[in-house]
Amino acid sequence: MENQIAVYCLQSVAVIGALLVMIYGLNIIYKRLKAKKQGFGPNSLKAIGVVLFLPILLILAVLTDFQTETLAALLGTVAGYVLSNSKPDE
Repeated sequence: MENQIAVYCLQSVAVIGALLVMIYGLNIIYKRLKAKKQGFGPNSLKAIGVVLFLPILLILAVLTDFQTETLAALLGTVAGYVLSNSKPDE
């Protein structure tokens, strides 16, 4: 019984931490865009996508029984998204 409570507490801490990282990351992106007086372009949307997707991936890894292959595929998707070229070739 104590083991289940400890696991639940650790999961709760991980989820709350991931949500705080998500909010902090969005705040940093907003402040940078406001300081540069820029709108939302492809690179800022990419940053927002990463800031939102990685903590959500952490939450899913903690709360669900995903296999490691599934999580690796999702992380590979994020890496491909981040490293892709945002400008079309001319």
